[in-house]
Amino acid sequence: MKAILNKNALLLCLLLPFAASAQEPIDESRSVSANERISIEVMRGTVRIRPSDDNVFRVRGTIDEDAEGYTLESENGFTSFEIDYPRSSRGRNWSDGDDGSQLEIEIPQGSELEFEGVSVDVDVMGITGGSEISTVNGDIIASELGNFVHLAAVNGEIDSRNNSGRIDISTVNGEVTDNGSTGRIEYSTINGEIRANSSATEVSISTVNGEADFRLSGTQVLELSTVNGDIDVRLADSLSPRIDGSTVSGDLRLALEPAISASFDISANSGGDIENDFSDERPSRDRYGPRKHLNFSTGTGAGSVNITTISGDIELVPL
Repeated sequence: MKAILNKNALLLCLLLPFAASAQEPIDESRSVSANERISIEVMRGTVRIRPSDDNVFRVRGTIDEDAEGYTLESENGFTSFEIDYPRSSRGRNWSDGDDGSQLEIEIPQGSELEFEGVSVDVDVMGITGGSEISTVNGDIIASELGNFVHLAAVNGEIDSRNNSGRIDISTVNGEVTDNGSTGRIEYSTINGEIRANSSATEVSISTVNGEADFRLSGTQVLELSTVNGDIDVRLADSLSPRIDGSTVSGDLRLALEPAISASFDISANSGGDIENDFSDERPSRDRYGPRKHLNFSTGTGAGSVNITTISGDIELVPL
């Protein structure tokens, strides 16, 4: 029995170093400029990025157990950090395995950030020099970002909070939630859903098979486009907006301020329909063919609402 116990104890001692090195710890820092251009690439895991109190790039946490290590380079205003994997890992399914790298990263607030990952969840906040964040299967939480903001996911979810500037949010199959955005913003989805509550002055919304539900305030320029999808927009505090929209087999519902001043030009083709609960005017039909028109003006006609549909439905309602 004593021999068996000693053998097991020896085996445990041999295994302990390997278990401890399964996820390599990292604690690195570099002095950088206040407006450093920073590139980060992490294939899988969880990454949290926050502004630092000084001009230093810091990364702490643990490295993916399947990684060979990491590369950190900083020179002449450019800093790059990348988790290194063996060549044999190319083409692998990054969603397999454990949780990957677990990292806390600090960068100067005014940095220009580029982040890329596959099956990685990223939470970034407070970077005002510009941010470009993209993942494939991971989720993105992005808040209080400024200048230009680009958020892109294929299958993951995007949660955008209080971002400002020139904003671009896109997804293929994921869901997008945007709250408190300002500036100019473009949303696009193929099969996903977008829900937004925004005060951006210029807004562009594009869907293919997805759905979009928007609550906008003060938007002056609005572009809408869908193929097979549905778009529902409530536009408040905008009395002379410029709105252009088109649908193909999709539906569009637009709720506007009753005191709006705009000229309306709405048309429906190939079986499409127009429902006007906003005013007393009714759509007219072409003498020959299925095309329908709705033309009228409110106030001085300072703004414009131009919408066309092919095989879809357009609905106008007051707020």
